[in-house]
Amino acid sequence: MIYRAATPADGPEMLRLMESYPAGGRPAGKGIQILYTRRPDAYQSYVTECPGAEIILCAGGGARVLAQIVCLPRKLYIGGEARTVGYVAGLRKEDGVRISILKMLETGYAQTSVKQLFCSILDDHRAAYDLFAKRGWIRPICGYSTYFLHPAALKRPKHGYRFRRAVSGDTDRLLAFYQTVGSGYSYFPAFVTMNDFPGLTVSDFFLLEDGGEIAAAGALWDQRAYKQCVALGYYGIYRFAAHCNPLLRLLRYPPLPKTNTAACFAYISFLLDRQDHPDAARVLLGELASAARGYDFLTVGAVKGDALGTWLDAVRSVKIGSRLCLIDYEKTGAAPVYTTPPRFECALL
Repeated sequence: MIYRAATPADGPEMLRLMESYPAGGRPAGKGIQILYTRRPDAYQSYVTECPGAEIILCAGGGARVLAQIVCLPRKLYIGGEARTVGYVAGLRKEDGVRISILKMLETGYAQTSVKQLFCSILDDHRAAYDLFAKRGWIRPICGYSTYFLHPAALKRPKHGYRFRRAVSGDTDRLLAFYQTVGSGYSYFPAFVTMNDFPGLTVSDFFLLEDGGEIAAAGALWDQRAYKQCVALGYYGIYRFAAHCNPLLRLLRYPPLPKTNTAACFAYISFLLDRQDHPDAARVLLGELASAARGYDFLTVGAVKGDALGTWLDAVRSVKIGSRLCLIDYEKTGAAPVYTTPPRFECALL
C-alpha cells in the first residue's frame, strides 16, 4: 500500500470509494440510508469547496484508492484573531481492508503547514469518539446540532425590521458586518471578500436592517453543483412516510426526497446578529425560510446550548447530533486558546 497526496486523476476513484459506502451502511430494518457524495468529480469538489484542500490517499495496486482523508484549511476567527485552522473530514475506506489511520495522518502532517486541526464526530459514532478520546487524539470543543427542516416550519414573525436581499451596493458594509460581528466568535469563518465561497455571491445574502444599520445577516447557499445528499432507501416507518410527502408538508416536516436523486435543499449560512439585537437572528430565520419556499428543506446548524440552538430545538425538524473536537495529535501545534463563544458554519462541515 502507498500513502500519498491525491492528484486530479484520482477524482473518479475517490468518487467510487465515496459512493461504495453510504453513511452508516444499510439500516437494520429502520431508518434512512443516506449517501453524501461529491458528483461529478470528488477531487475537484474538494478543491472547489476549499482551494487549499489537502487530500491524502491510501492506494493499492494500480490506481485503486483504498482510503482517503481530507484537510480543508480555512481562515477562522479564534479569540478575535484570524488564524488558519484545518477541518479534517472525508474519511473513507474500503470495507474489509486494514488501513492505518495514523499513517494517513502522519503523511498529511508531513505535507502541511496547518498544525491546528479539528473534526466532527456524529453522536451515533460513539465507539469511534471513545477510541480517539482514550488515546488522547481528540478533545471536545462543543456539541453541535444539524437541523433539517421544512421552510414552513419556521414561522414568519411580525417585526419592525426591514428585510431585503442584498445587492452589489451592500458589499462593503456587509463585509464590515461579518468582520466585526464574526470576530466575536471562535471558529467562525474570517471573510476577506464577499466572494470567498464557491457559488455564493453578495446577492445570495439577506439583510435585516434597523434604522439603516444591519441588525442581522445570513445567506441561502445551494451547494448541489459540487456536493449532494442522496437517499438510497427508506426502511421501517420511513418507507411509509416516503409516500406521504403532502402529509409531511402539512405537518411542517421536511418531505423525503425520491430515492437516488439529489435532495433539493439549501443551507441557511453565515447567520449572525448584533448583540444589541438578540431577536434578530430568529426573525431573519423566518424571513429566510419564506424566501426559500422553492426548496424541499433547509439545513442549519447550531452549537448545543447556545441561544440559537435552544430556539431551534423547539422547531419541528429532523435533528442530527455531533461533537466538534480538536485533534490533539502529538505533532499538531498547541491547541488554540479561545475566549469567545464557538460558532461554526454548518455548510463548511
